[in-house]
Amino acid sequence: MTAATPADSHFAGQAPRSGPSLVSHVKAQYGPGLPAALERACAPFGGWGALVSPGERIGVKVNLLRGAPPEKVVTTHPETLRAVLRALKSAGATPFVGDSPGGPGTERRVSRAYEMSGMTEVCRDEDVELLVPDTDVVELATPDGRLYRSFPVGRCWTTADGIVQVGPLKTHGLMRLTGGVKLTFGCVTGLRKGQLHVRSSARADFADMLLDIHLALAPRLTVIDAIVAMQGKGPGNGTPRAMGSLFAATDASALDAALADLTVHERRGIYTLAAAERRGLIDLNDPYRLEGDPIVADRGFEHAPRDAQDRLPPALRTIARNLLTSRPRLVNAGACTRCGDCAQICGASAITMAPTPVYDDGKCVRCYACTEICSTAAIQDVRPLTLRLLRVSR
Repeated sequence: MTAATPADSHFAGQAPRSGPSLVSHVKAQYGPGLPAALERACAPFGGWGALVSPGERIGVKVNLLRGAPPEKVVTTHPETLRAVLRALKSAGATPFVGDSPGGPGTERRVSRAYEMSGMTEVCRDEDVELLVPDTDVVELATPDGRLYRSFPVGRCWTTADGIVQVGPLKTHGLMRLTGGVKLTFGCVTGLRKGQLHVRSSARADFADMLLDIHLALAPRLTVIDAIVAMQGKGPGNGTPRAMGSLFAATDASALDAALADLTVHERRGIYTLAAAERRGLIDLNDPYRLEGDPIVADRGFEHAPRDAQDRLPPALRTIARNLLTSRPRLVNAGACTRCGDCAQICGASAITMAPTPVYDDGKCVRCYACTEICSTAAIQDVRPLTLRLLRVSR
């Protein structure tokens, strides 16, 4: 990617803040009014002409967790993607679209996911290249990373002049919310995501790892679509919730704080936000400056289920996790397609297909990647009897 100049160094989000960053929020709906709403959301940043330059090749990072129709809110909505692509082209940029979903990133598998999500049709209509990043992988150096010094990513992200992210607002069982920082994790290719889940099994470590990747790739802009969001058992098996909101920001941590406020999450309870505050990248007492429409907290929004894993002292996590943490389980054998994606993505090798998934609790690190990737929701995280009897809050 082209290195940030002093004028646009705020895109990288690595310098100490002199004050809260700008977050733009507008009310929006799918349909003919969406492009105008997107323009309004980007206006406080100078519009698209200030975000990209004519002739630049801009990677549009979508959310392609797995193949799913748009109404499931598992992936980036095609209408929102279309609006972003048209705006980039109008500014003179040449966009391409890409993501690395969970599981093996074969061209056939990823292309099928694009097709199911509606993104293939949009890119075909808009004459925009749709890439499978897993087919050309490079090691992204992160010398300033807190935990790791490099990550495997699609070469397309490192050769682009800039990155614009666009994804849906979703709950996340591990990090609590999928927002701007978490969205960048999709630049890591295929099965390596599962390995990083294992190597960073503590939630604070996983959040630091996500922040390392995000800061290294430094997206210029993140657009989060909360017109219809996912609540409950996100990021793959929750339920849609109409919220009518569209967000944009150049600082993804500030954006994530606004999403926490919208969904009534305690800011420091979002692991990526807590990690950003530890690094001095954000003050969660005063995390953003809002432009556009006011944020009205949705007090009916259903959070991802909680367990006690994040409340245990490190020395007790291994001993007590079977009693106090949710564990992934095959809960609907009839819905299982025996595809084996869960076993392939498991970086801990805790799943054996016999012929449906069987779990080795001694190996399982409770990353829940298998629940995210299961297209039929046959696998769910199940709260242990201890917590159900004690009625530990979700």
